[in-house]
Amino acid sequence: MHESVVMNGLKAIPTHVVLKKGSQFRNTGFVAIQRLIKADLFSTLEKDAIASAERNKEIPDSHSMASVGKHSPETAVYESTKRFHSETVLPQFQNALLPLLRVLTGYILEPLNSWYIFYEGTDAISLHIDPEKSDISVLVSVLGKVGPLHFHPELEAQNQSQLDAYFQGGEWKPNSGIPLAYPYDGILVNRGHRIPHHRTGEPISQRCAVAAMHYTILR
Repeated sequence: MHESVVMNGLKAIPTHVVLKKGSQFRNTGFVAIQRLIKADLFSTLEKDAIASAERNKEIPDSHSMASVGKHSPETAVYESTKRFHSETVLPQFQNALLPLLRVLTGYILEPLNSWYIFYEGTDAISLHIDPEKSDISVLVSVLGKVGPLHFHPELEAQNQSQLDAYFQGGEWKPNSGIPLAYPYDGILVNRGHRIPHHRTGEPISQRCAVAAMHYTILR
C-alpha cells in the first residue's frame, strides 16, 4: 500500500540544483534540500511516525536518549527523546533517496538504520556526532516543528568525549555553530559522524518527531 506512495513521493530536482547542493555539501559537510517531498508522502511519514510510536509505546527498552539537562543547567527543562523503528515506510523512503544521495554526495551508499525521534517538552539535543558507521545522515521533520540544527565544522577532529567536555565547559555557547533549519518539504543531509551538531533547545507545546536515516559508504 505504501510502496507506491513512497516510490512516487519525491519531486524531481533539477540537475543543476543537485550539483550546486552537492558542491555545498562537499565544502561544508551539510546541506538542506528543499521542495523534495510531495504532500502525500509527507502525510504518510507523519502517520507512520505516530503509528510506530503507538506500536512501541509499552516496550520497556525503547531507546531513550540521555537528558541534556544533566549536562547543562541552561537546558534543565529538557525531558527526553525516544526513538521508534518503522517497519515499512521509513526504510522504503530511505531506499528511495539513494539515487539522489549518490549524485549529491558522490558516494555509493548503503542504508544502515533508521528511526523516528520524538521530542516532548523541548527540542534540545546536546553536542554530538552520530554513530561511527553513519557516514551520511538524512533528517526530516515529520511531526510538529523543531528548531534549527547547529553544525560545528570547526570541531570536526574531536571525538565524543572531547565534545562532552566542551559542551559542559564554561566556554560553551548554546547559540554557537552554523544553524540550518529543517525545510518543511525537504531533507537535511550531513556527515553525521564527522561534523558535530546540536540543537539549542526551545520549549515545545506539541509532540514533535524527526525521521533520522543513516547510511554507510560502500568502500
